Amino acid sequence: MLQCIIKLTLFLFNLFYFLFCFVYFAVHASPHERRLYEDLLRDYNVLERPVENHSHPVTVHLKVSLQQLIDVDEKNQIVHVNAWLDYLWNDYKLRWDPNEYGNISDVRFPAGKIWKPDVLLYNSVDPNFDSTYPTNMIVYSNGDISWVPPGIFKISCKIEIKWFPFDEQRCFFKFGSWTYSGFYLDLQPAKGGFDTSEYLSNGEWALPMTTVARSEKFYDCCPKEPYPDLTFYLHMRRRTLYYGFNLIMPCLLTTMMSLLGFTLPPEAGEKITLQITVLLSICFFLSILSEMSPPTSEAVPLLGLFFSSCMLIVTASTVFTVYVLNLHYRTPETHEMGKTARTLLLYWLPWMLRMERPGIILSWETLPSLLPCSRPKNQSQSLIRNVKDNETGSRASLEIDHRVHQLLYGNGDCGRRKNLLLQRGATIDNESSKVDSNREHQALLLTLQRIARELRVFFF
Repeated sequence: MLQCIIKLTLFLFNLFYFLFCFVYFAVHASPHERRLYEDLLRDYNVLERPVENHSHPVTVHLKVSLQQLIDVDEKNQIVHVNAWLDYLWNDYKLRWDPNEYGNISDVRFPAGKIWKPDVLLYNSVDPNFDSTYPTNMIVYSNGDISWVPPGIFKISCKIEIKWFPFDEQRCFFKFGSWTYSGFYLDLQPAKGGFDTSEYLSNGEWALPMTTVARSEKFYDCCPKEPYPDLTFYLHMRRRTLYYGFNLIMPCLLTTMMSLLGFTLPPEAGEKITLQITVLLSICFFLSILSEMSPPTSEAVPLLGLFFSSCMLIVTASTVFTVYVLNLHYRTPETHEMGKTARTLLLYWLPWMLRMERPGIILSWETLPSLLPCSRPKNQSQSLIRNVKDNETGSRASLEIDHRVHQLLYGNGDCGRRKNLLLQRGATIDNESSKVDSNREHQALLLTLQRIARELRVFFF
């Protein structure tokens, strides 16, 4: 029971002491602050510039503290940034002696109670234009005023896409007074003008450098009055790891797959399907790039040139595949080798590749005599054509017909060239005479072989 009384007594004592301190400071401290506000705002005009001499400008120092790079909209060329603006200027009417006001060294004023500079972001694309939050201003006893309004800024920035995704962009914040010229308001960069100590790193963009510059501009409306402005530059470098793994590498591997189409046999039936699939994949990557890039005709992205080159390679591969399939499925029943193709492929190309044909010497001297000549139009193409029945022959029979045709009419009416060939030497003359004397025998032998083959198929 005694312990409960002691605890209750201590609780009542602490409560009484707390109420006493609260009432004491409320009675003695509030009058000092209230009196300070009344004295500072007495005869104070919000529209009046805080200068003792009207001919002197108000010096305003500005610092930008970058917090976060939210987004870079390449398509609309807009950059979203979270930043704090730090203004500092001096108002001679807002000075006091702290000893006279209970050692109060600073007070807070709402944004509309005292004068503030009309500094705005020139290149803002925000619908409200001024996107800062109206925070309180801190006034110190020496007249210095600190105002730090935060905001989400949307600035216009020209995006150079020529070297995408290995590009670097240079965007800027341009601040200046909207109505005061340099004769009335002098805008200067504060110490550490562009602060990135609290910057939250972005996954797509790196900030290798930030700078600030001051300039003055004379407008057409006021050619004799300079308007100072501060430009805070953002040097941004794109991180290429994401684009390398999600765009460049897949496109490169897809393009290399088109080479596999040449290794597939024509009978597989998937050669042309593979090429078309690869071509559609490249078109898909190119469409993704077009959605990310701004619609401009000033430059073509480097990645777009890469995709276009891959598309050109795959298109050429598709065309060659179609041509190879066309050649593969050609038969003697549907096509006949032309004279030009025969000359290039069977005579000139073997000679350039140093290839030899059985019984024929390919050289610069003998090559003209071996070229195909005109054939008699009234003669049948081969001996087999005259004795061939109406049934469809096999491919082997057609090959025999072609060999017989070459044996019978290989040189045609090229007697003059043959005579020139016979004069080249005894070796060539003997070989040519042997070919002429045995031509009919070989043709007859080939015909008999074909007849025997057909009879064997018929009976067995």
